Amino acid sequence: MIDPRKWFPWRPSPATLIAGALVIAGAFLTSVSWGFLALVGLGTFGPGILRELGWLNDKDEWQQRAAQRAGYHAFLVAGLVAFCLVGFFRSGDHQIKDPQELTTLFLVLMWTTWFFSSLFAYWGAQKTAVRVLLVYGAFWWLFVILSDNGGLVGFLMQSLLVLPFFGLAMVARRWPRPAGLLLVLATAAFIYFFGWYKVGNSGVVNQAVTMILFLGPLLSSGMALLAVRVEDELATE
Repeated sequence: MIDPRKWFPWRPSPATLIAGALVIAGAFLTSVSWGFLALVGLGTFGPGILRELGWLNDKDEWQQRAAQRAGYHAFLVAGLVAFCLVGFFRSGDHQIKDPQELTTLFLVLMWTTWFFSSLFAYWGAQKTAVRVLLVYGAFWWLFVILSDNGGLVGFLMQSLLVLPFFGLAMVARRWPRPAGLLLVLATAAFIYFFGWYKVGNSGVVNQAVTMILFLGPLLSSGMALLAVRVEDELATE
């Protein structure tokens, strides 16, 4: 008899469920008022604050260390980007037209770094990278299906772009480090193809947010795979 607990091993605590409900509710209620975005912040950071104060003890020592490590990674990445941006805006006639764009950038940067660092700690580099690539491929294929551009020939040609994601997922299972190198190179290719290396006076913050959301998962997966030391990490799956 199949035990469903083996398929869904994650058992969130009540605090995690409440926090998740706050994040989802806050995200949906922003259509009413952006003030409800505070609920997203409360759900995202509230449990961590309570754990650090010692008022919430729903994680074991390993989970707590993994969460703290993910937070430290977010601090390192956000700090490096902050210094780079300060140098960029002070080195010439560069200005930010809308300060809230900068706030959005650091929220996206910290959350993305923390999220993927947590996944790497929970699943491991190979499992996380494989699943990220499969999700990328599935979303791209769904986009091709829904766009319906160019008829059957156009659909088949655009569907070919899905193959590299699924192919790299297979490579990551067997050869993590070569797959990691290919992911880093693919990230650089995307930056060149979309012209994101051309930094101008306007739109640099929005451009950075787009790069983080689109390329962040690929780059972080690639760097994590390059650091893999054991190739049979998935053997215990």
